Amino acid sequence: MNVRDNSQSVDAQDDRVLQRYGTGNVDWQQRIDWDALRRKRVERAHQFMAKHGIGAALIYNHDRKRYLSAVWNHPYARHVPRDFVLFVRDAGFPYVSVSKHTDQSRVVEDCPWLEGRLMTEGELFNPRIYRFQSASEATRKYTLTVSQIKGILKKHGVADLPVSVDYSTPGMIHALEQAGLKVVDGTSWIDECGMVKFDEEIFCMKTAASINEAGYGAVLREARIGMKETDLQGIMSKAMYEAGAEYIEGWVVAAGERTNPRSFNWSDRALRPREFVTLEACHVNWCGYKVCYDRTFLMGAKPSELQREIYQTGVEMHAKFQELLKPGVSMHELAEKRPKPGVNLKTAQQVRDWRATWSNHFGGMGIAWDSAPYYYSAEDPDFVLERNMTIAYHAMMWTDRDEGGIAIENTYRITANGCENLNKWPYEDIQILGL
Repeated sequence: MNVRDNSQSVDAQDDRVLQRYGTGNVDWQQRIDWDALRRKRVERAHQFMAKHGIGAALIYNHDRKRYLSAVWNHPYARHVPRDFVLFVRDAGFPYVSVSKHTDQSRVVEDCPWLEGRLMTEGELFNPRIYRFQSASEATRKYTLTVSQIKGILKKHGVADLPVSVDYSTPGMIHALEQAGLKVVDGTSWIDECGMVKFDEEIFCMKTAASINEAGYGAVLREARIGMKETDLQGIMSKAMYEAGAEYIEGWVVAAGERTNPRSFNWSDRALRPREFVTLEACHVNWCGYKVCYDRTFLMGAKPSELQREIYQTGVEMHAKFQELLKPGVSMHELAEKRPKPGVNLKTAQQVRDWRATWSNHFGGMGIAWDSAPYYYSAEDPDFVLERNMTIAYHAMMWTDRDEGGIAIENTYRITANGCENLNKWPYEDIQILGL
């Protein structure tokens, strides 16, 4: 069996994942069956564990934990390895550590599908590997946790199989090995597991994209000359949270000289006429899914000839990239044929000569940022594109003059015979803000 087969009948001539409903719940329409989706994700994960010969996995990554358990608890701690879930091959949903005196009752109520999988400190202790602790105390806690883990693995008959860990401390790894467990890499198998999406997951990504578009719509209505980059950030944030965003992972807001070369942050710089401004909310999450989305606007004036050429280059880069996206194309082939960079361009004619020649990156998107399939160098794995793989492509272009630079990013879904752009905010022509 192909473990990446999502077992869905597809009409190659009309391969659409329709967005026929919103983010709420109603009695008159069948919407996403979340229980079925949770179980399909777990079933697929077990298949990939078997493919990679893994018996169990300790998973700290916030996005991957949610993918397997559907627990949305302590999301503010997603930037640190706060806790793990223990995923045991062919044993259903993962074991989740909860605190008896704080969140146990809440998670029990919120997540009935985890019945029999929620464990308190006495059953599966979470040693909080990110905290300061003395060496002796850390060793004691790691040893306790590992003894509990090994007991669970013995119960399921997988204690002799490798245990994967995505990221942890050397002390925790050492404790696992001291207990006789073989530790292996825990990122590759689950990254590969999430490459091909179920149709329901594509819907979730489209919903995340539509929330992002609510932010761009607010900016188009409200942006004015003299505002700051942070004002645009605030306008977008308000609109996106009102539209249903769970959280936004980060921001890139850059205007004027900060677009050339691009600053991957935001500041209090004023927005001035005749300047490009790039806006990227990285990344808007909805029900655990996200897209990459970037757009460039011009403040309060018509573009110069050079600005038109810079912008048109980004548009044509996407057009050329879309032509390459279809099932059967390998990532190495895609990387070889994608637009390549031109540098030190000073005039509109030079830009025209180098038309469609530069990309920043492309890589997988949907569950976790910068996930498979991706390509940065010839050493990266050469995956072959399949239906419902999702790839973000980021076209960026700038010159060494003060006209600035542009960034346009879309997230594409591989269809039965080509690709679909999940991001619908128009980018084919420059949109002017602040008039």
